[in-house]
Amino acid sequence: MPDLNSNKGLKMTDLACFPAFPSQPDDAFVAGWLAHINDTGYPETYRDITTTHPPSDGKVVLLTGEVRVPVLRREGQELVPCPICSPTAKKFKVGRGAWFPEEKTVRFIGHRCAAKHFGELYAEAEERFKIDARCRHLVAAWASLAARRDDLVSLIDQIQPTAEALAFVREQIDDQAPGFADFLYTDLHKRGGEISIKNDTGLRDQKGQVILDTVVLGQAYGYVFLKRGFGPQNVLREARGFLATMDTPLPAWSPGGTNDTATLEILSRGGQAIKMMSAVRETISLISSAQLFLGNFTLALLERWGRNDQSPFRSLVFNKSGKQLLLRSVSFAGEHFANALFPDITLADLPYNGAALDPLTSERQF
Repeated sequence: MPDLNSNKGLKMTDLACFPAFPSQPDDAFVAGWLAHINDTGYPETYRDITTTHPPSDGKVVLLTGEVRVPVLRREGQELVPCPICSPTAKKFKVGRGAWFPEEKTVRFIGHRCAAKHFGELYAEAEERFKIDARCRHLVAAWASLAARRDDLVSLIDQIQPTAEALAFVREQIDDQAPGFADFLYTDLHKRGGEISIKNDTGLRDQKGQVILDTVVLGQAYGYVFLKRGFGPQNVLREARGFLATMDTPLPAWSPGGTNDTATLEILSRGGQAIKMMSAVRETISLISSAQLFLGNFTLALLERWGRNDQSPFRSLVFNKSGKQLLLRSVSFAGEHFANALFPDITLADLPYNGAALDPLTSERQF
């Protein structure tokens, strides 16, 4: 078994070249190297790390992001020597691991110095590193989603009927009372959902102006139900469709690979998976919020507000009776009336599966 600290006996002035990497080091090597740096403060003493000056015209492949070396763990708390500009002198705290394929070597280089030394080659390496990091994350996220796909499909199937019922109620309001949802949403959105009125305190300030007191009647929760384009059922339907496409796995991929077709597919389909999971979580939250709007508390609050002459309403009836939702509104936006069917499942308790809904994340960060 190779010695993980094969460079440890070298002095700062003893430069060494180890052409030991005909291919890009794998993630296990990089993870071990980063652990060694964190434990010792010596990136240059890990096994087979080259400390000689690199060529200026060869390809460079970045293996890590910017790494802050714990220099307090180094003898004399000295800075790290930079193979590029000062191989035998103390130079920097923050650097990056890099592979030099033409030399078959790996070095820990100062990130600022490297940008100047390699120019466009470094910019290309940075872009490739970001792509590889993104692909690495998406591959791990895809595997995580695949492992809980059945649970997520089951959860969507349980919530879909409630989403459909909410959309059905909203469609009836739009059909029978066109313009009402837009009018009320605009007003509530300006208020942040807070319904308040001004009361005359009977007092005046030094300028003789009447002092008014703000009285908060309550918070109209879930008014997103009134927002134009409300359609949670569509998001869930699309998510379920995407989950069905996961029968086709992502193509094989490894960091530093030359299969651009595989990279593009991972960026596309993996990115869709991330967006899909985010949309599902947001939609379930939206459904729960919309249910609050149609609950007795919010509807009663709106009716109470409608009886106040400071509201935009001359009169407002907005309540449920059995399986009916009755709306009768007279306001500066006109007269609106709706008598909508209200399915029992509209306000059904939503199931929750925390494991299925966890964000798609990867614990490994280089």
